[in-house]
This record gives sequence, structure tokens and C-alpha cells, in this order.
Amino acid sequence: MYYNLVLWKCIYFIFSNFKAIYLLGMSEDMLHREILFSTRVKHMKSSEIRELLKLISADIISFAGGAPDPRTFPDEEQLREAFDYVIENKSVAFQYGVTEGTPSLRKELSKFMSRNLGFKPDLDEIIITIGSQEALELIGRVSIDRGSKVVVELPTYIAAVQVFSFWRAKFIGIPLDDFGMRTDVLEKKLRRIYSKGGYIKFVYTIPTGHNPAGTVMSLDRRKHLLELAEEYNFYVIEDDPYGFITFTETIPPRLKSIDKNDRVIYLSTLSKIFGPGLRMGWAVGPKEVIRMMGLAKQAIDLCPPNFNQAVAEYFLKTGMIEDNIPKIRRIYREKRDAMLEALDEYMFKEAKWTRPEAGFFVFMYLPKTINTKALLYEAVNTIKVAYVPGSGFYINGGGQNTLRLSYSLPTPDVIREGIKRLSEFLYNKIRRRSIREYT
Repeated sequence: MYYNLVLWKCIYFIFSNFKAIYLLGMSEDMLHREILFSTRVKHMKSSEIRELLKLISADIISFAGGAPDPRTFPDEEQLREAFDYVIENKSVAFQYGVTEGTPSLRKELSKFMSRNLGFKPDLDEIIITIGSQEALELIGRVSIDRGSKVVVELPTYIAAVQVFSFWRAKFIGIPLDDFGMRTDVLEKKLRRIYSKGGYIKFVYTIPTGHNPAGTVMSLDRRKHLLELAEEYNFYVIEDDPYGFITFTETIPPRLKSIDKNDRVIYLSTLSKIFGPGLRMGWAVGPKEVIRMMGLAKQAIDLCPPNFNQAVAEYFLKTGMIEDNIPKIRRIYREKRDAMLEALDEYMFKEAKWTRPEAGFFVFMYLPKTINTKALLYEAVNTIKVAYVPGSGFYINGGGQNTLRLSYSLPTPDVIREGIKRLSEFLYNKIRRRSIREYT
């Protein structure tokens, strides 16, 4: 009887302390995952682009990242002038600031948008962010519940998917073509969703200089998208990092500039027309939306850095950023032309690619037998050329036969050499597969 009592006490002790014993047997990594990490970390995915950039060395021709050409950065004299301005205003520049951004910078941005974009928001309709990426995070925080339906393009920007996935969005993918998002397909999807009592939170789109597709949404589709937003009562997130890097005079106006019903939340950045190191972005939207984004931002970083804001304010106030845009367009147009000419000359006929009128990227479609992700590391190791596999840009598991090529950083001569190598590499892969299938 005594031994039975001891046995039952031992069994009770083991079961009551099972969690502790279980944890004691774990590895350090497993322990972190069990005790420290939230369930949300399961939905955090590394960007394929960020991981790929770790592998890039000096001898690699990289078409992977979308880094700007350093020749587009301000020159030394301009920077000295800006830093002198910061020093003169050090009592503000080195102090804490307002969460939404300094009123003086928001005022200059409002004037800048009025001159260049066709709309002039009030100061309380603007929030300064750490690049436009933080704006995406703030939108995710304030708008997405678990299972919220979010519409994105196929393909779409990887880092936006990272943010929305973390907040447990349910994605609805809409294909695009040379004229941007297929709003006719979107309308059919909306009709089905709303007929069953559902709804969507917002449509996320990059209408001008799409990343990764390099496309520009037509004016008719822009208007149609806004009509659908009003009819079905949703918002449109217009991500516009490349809207100033255009190669034709016929680029349609921003969605925000033709929005009559306050449906568009506009995001942009100085990363491509000044320098990404400054980490200056902004969002424009309805006052209540911006207020909620400000509340969310308080919990992230309190306020954007006043030092950086003072530099940005100076360059906007003096007109240096606007004066530099024609030069930036010339530089990237030359690179875009070099890539398209090389593709026309060297790439085999089975491949198709976009012909961008804005932005940094060409998107390529290869025969279905090619898996660009599976071939990436072989390309890096053998022909010393890097690209971004297209599958990471698709939320529906597609795009295995696609890839993104960036022309923003390499010189025109390097672009031509890289495309020549890549064309031969891909052609040989297709030829071998064709021979194998035939035999």
C-alpha cells in the first residue's frame, strides 16, 4: 500500500511538472521558441532579396537588389550646405520631435506634392515614416485583423507581403499585365466576396514603376479601381517609391490626385530621389487614418529622427531634390535602355519580359519547365550573375518560371555583359531539358 502511494505521488509530480521537464530537455533554440516567441513569429518570413544580398560579392554581376546608383546622390557641396543648416538648427535637429514628423518638414512635403503630384494635403493628413516600409507596418497594425482580406497584385512587393502576413491577412491575388492590375478580374472577385456577405480591407497596389513587374497602370484602370473602391467601400494603398523615375511623358496621374472620395492612402519615399540612407518616407491619408497611424508609431519609435528630417527639409525647401530629378531619370533611362537592348540581342525567343516606362525593374517570364529559384545558386557560382527568383513575389505559390532583373546599380556595360551570360546560361538549361524530354 505504501509503495502504491509513493508511485502515485511520483506520477502526479511528473505530470504536474511535465511542462518544466519538457522544457529542460529542449535545445536552446527550441527553448526560445517555446518560452519567448509569440505564435505570430510563425508568420515571419525572410525576404528572399535580403537573403540573396548576403551572398553577393564584388565579382558578381548583381541584378538582384534595387539599390540606387550613387551618382544620383547629392554632391558634397550640397551636403555641406544641408549640414550647415542642421547645425544652425541643432536645438531642434538633436532633440526629440513630434510623432507625426516636424511641422516644417510636413509643410515642405505638402508644397512638394502640390507642385509635382497634383494634390496638397493638410499637415494633419501627413505622417513622416522611417522609409515607406514603416508606413506599411503602421497600416498593417491599425487595419488588419486575423483573416482580414487584403488584395494584392500577382506579382507584388515582397516586403509588403511580409508585413501583411505578420498581421495574419488573408490574401486575394489579382493578376496584372502590361497595363497594370486587371481591374476587371478584381471586379469579378469583389462581386463574389460581397455577394456572400464578405468584404475586403484594402487593395495594395504599386501603379507606377511596379516592383517587381516594371509596369504602369493605365489611366482607365486607375479610374476603374477608384470607382470600385467607392462602390464596395474599401481603401486603396498606393505605394509610390518609383513614381518620379519615369521615362515617358505619358505617365498617368497618381491615384491620390484623381481620388475624389478620400479612398487612397498614398505612400512615398525619398530613398530613390535622394538616398535610402536617410530613411525618410511619408504617408498621406484621411485625418483619422493618419491619427491612428500616429498612435501606432508612438509604440514603435516615438518619432522620426529630427536630424534626418532637418536634412530632408533643407533639400526640399531649396528645390535641390526637384532639380536633381531630370538627372536621375537620364541615368536610369540609359541603364533601362541598355538592359532592354541586351535582352533583345541575346535572350532566346521563348523568354518574354516587360518593357518598363518607370522604376528599376524588368520582369521576365520563362518556359514552364524552368524553375528560377532552383537555378539561382548555380547562376551565382558558375556565371557570376545574380537575379531575384520571381516565386517570392507571388502569394499564390506561382511564378516559379519568372525572375526580376534590376538595372539600377550596374553600369550599362556591366548590364550588357550580365545579360549575355544569363541568356546563355538559361538557354543551355532549356535546351538540355528539351533534349531530355525528346529522348
